[in-house]
Amino acid sequence: MSVLFPLRSKVNEAEFGSGNCDERRSALRKTIFFLGIMLVLIGLTFLIVSASLQSSRKEELDKKYDTWTISENLTGGNTYVLNIRSSDQWQRDYTDGQYTTAQPVDMVLVSPNGNKTELLAFFYAEPAPYPYQSPHPVLIWVEYMAVDSDSLDVDESASWIRFTVKQSGNYAACMIEQTLNWTAGPPEYIVLYREIVESVSPIIFPSGVILCVVGVAVSVVGGRATKRLSIRNRKNRSVVR
Repeated sequence: MSVLFPLRSKVNEAEFGSGNCDERRSALRKTIFFLGIMLVLIGLTFLIVSASLQSSRKEELDKKYDTWTISENLTGGNTYVLNIRSSDQWQRDYTDGQYTTAQPVDMVLVSPNGNKTELLAFFYAEPAPYPYQSPHPVLIWVEYMAVDSDSLDVDESASWIRFTVKQSGNYAACMIEQTLNWTAGPPEYIVLYREIVESVSPIIFPSGVILCVVGVAVSVVGGRATKRLSIRNRKNRSVVR
């Protein structure tokens, strides 16, 4: 018995020392894991800020004067904006007709597959501040009646005709002259723009991506190490027992 107790004491001391070491390692692994989580959160914040700092500009692709139709080869994935400038005839007819509400113009967007997106473009002119200075009616909102969703996505919240192309090819925008009953003649011009999105700070987005990737890697390493250490501790306790 006198020999047994010293041996048991030494075993307990070794177990106690190993336990302290394992606890420190476990704390370190958990710190690494949560550090990775923090890096991911910071990276996501960078990505959100980068998205909010983006700006867009319009690049003119084509402008047609005194016509009812405009067509252009468009690239899938790009966003385009179509605007219409009313003519002097439209201005006179709107003023002489004493319109106080927006007036519609029937239009169709013809996709490369032949399908059509039908819409109404509404034009409105503010009351003239001075005699003989009536403003031109301007496009203020668009109402979509039918959308060729296989070919494009339309932005129903935009005041101009704004859409994103899904399939590349030739698209045409046509105004329906036969249903135009509040004025006569084509508009002054139809203009097509390509919308280009630019980042105000090109450093923020890649920094956010890098932080997210590094954070995930660090969290995975810390999580796996913590799991292995927990399994080893359970095995050691079972051996001692």
